[in-house]
Amino acid sequence: MEDPKEMIANLNKQISELKSQVKSATLEMEMMRARMTDLRKDAQQAVQIERFIIPDADRLGEINDLVDLMDKAIKKTRRSRKAQAEKTGRPDSAPPRKVDERMILIVLKLRRKGCYIREIADHTGLAHGTVHNIIKKFGSNPQMQSLVTEGTQMELTDYLLIRPEDEADGYDA
Repeated sequence: MEDPKEMIANLNKQISELKSQVKSATLEMEMMRARMTDLRKDAQQAVQIERFIIPDADRLGEINDLVDLMDKAIKKTRRSRKAQAEKTGRPDSAPPRKVDERMILIVLKLRRKGCYIREIADHTGLAHGTVHNIIKKFGSNPQMQSLVTEGTQMELTDYLLIRPEDEADGYDA
């Protein structure tokens, strides 16, 4: 039979090893929970996909021409002190504009040229919030940036853009 002191020391050693295993398991569980949370967020975004159709070369040319005209008009408005004093905003009787891929590209191209959200909204007939939401939603997408900066027809027929869960219902939040 073993000495009671040795038995106590042996049991204390076993308890210490078990505590270490519990700590290790707890850390692993926390890491797994964090990973599961990340995967859940990724899965929620992956199921909400929106199709963005790239316009053909003629339509893209039309968009670029329209952007240039609006850019010139915005810069002219900036230079005019009288226009600044008489700034009226969008009339209430005007119906809201439909936001399609053409309008999205126009907004992003004007923003790329340094126009302010308010100026873009005034010249496109869109609400300020709509312009802001378009820029927020599509402005940081690298594929869209390539399309906005190059302005050329891509080989792909469309892009798949991931929409965050809270913006899946429309362009105006």
